[in-house]
Amino acid sequence: MPSSAPSGAHPAGQRPTRIAVEPSGEGARFALLDQGHYLAPRPVAGGSGGSGGSGARQLRVALIGIHMMLLGGDDVRIEVAVGPGVTLEVVEPAGMVAYDAEGKQARWTLEAVLDEGAVLIWEGAPFVAAAGSNVLRETRVKLGVGARVLLRETLVLGRSGEEAGPLRSITRLTGPNGDYLYEDLDLRGTRQRAVGVLGTAKVLSSATAAGWRPQSLHPNGAGPVGGPRPGNGAGRGDGSARRLDLAAEGAVIRALSDTAHEAARETDPVYRSWKDQLRGEAPA
Repeated sequence: MPSSAPSGAHPAGQRPTRIAVEPSGEGARFALLDQGHYLAPRPVAGGSGGSGGSGARQLRVALIGIHMMLLGGDDVRIEVAVGPGVTLEVVEPAGMVAYDAEGKQARWTLEAVLDEGAVLIWEGAPFVAAAGSNVLRETRVKLGVGARVLLRETLVLGRSGEEAGPLRSITRLTGPNGDYLYEDLDLRGTRQRAVGVLGTAKVLSSATAAGWRPQSLHPNGAGPVGGPRPGNGAGRGDGSARRLDLAAEGAVIRALSDTAHEAARETDPVYRSWKDQLRGEAPA
């Protein structure tokens, strides 16, 4: 098992979900699949285990909800450890709603540690902050030498016809030489509608790469082209998606919209292209 798996104290009865993968011969295996109080990790088709070839060390797992969430006082934690040279793809098959809890805070936390040359692909489903909810959402990834990560995230502020409860989303991606990205998105109170934050938008959709700099997607969506193009519209749609290249190796593609499907239309082609590049499946 990867020796650097995250650990820490957790509220009584709210056991974290733990996933660890490690190399095994020419392939990879699950060293730990520990069901938590809220989520159960289930291996899914698409990983190649020990089949050989370029994808010999790729595994996939889905997070299946097994308990009502997200309510006031809930503390959902996922701990992931990816061993050297292994690619792990984690899929959230269904979105999550933070329900009206009369302002009582709930937490959602992902902590991941990637060993040398490891890859983590996190394919998140929409996260909805309903009216009356109060959520602290944290994503923390520590990358070893040569490790890479790709995160897919969609934040939805309120269900149809309602305002969102307070939401704070912290993302910190740290490599051997310091932070690739440290973002604290505070959407509490009037901040969420401030100019330069979300304005009138209801949905924030993004994909974030760190540890590598993905190629840009051709304007017609046909495939990647060489070199980043900071600030340009990316992918299909009305061009609302914008790319930001990080100072270190990495990039963020982001779109603001009134609906999740509109935002996804802008960011999904780019996310899929980046994912293919990361898995070594990009078209020539």
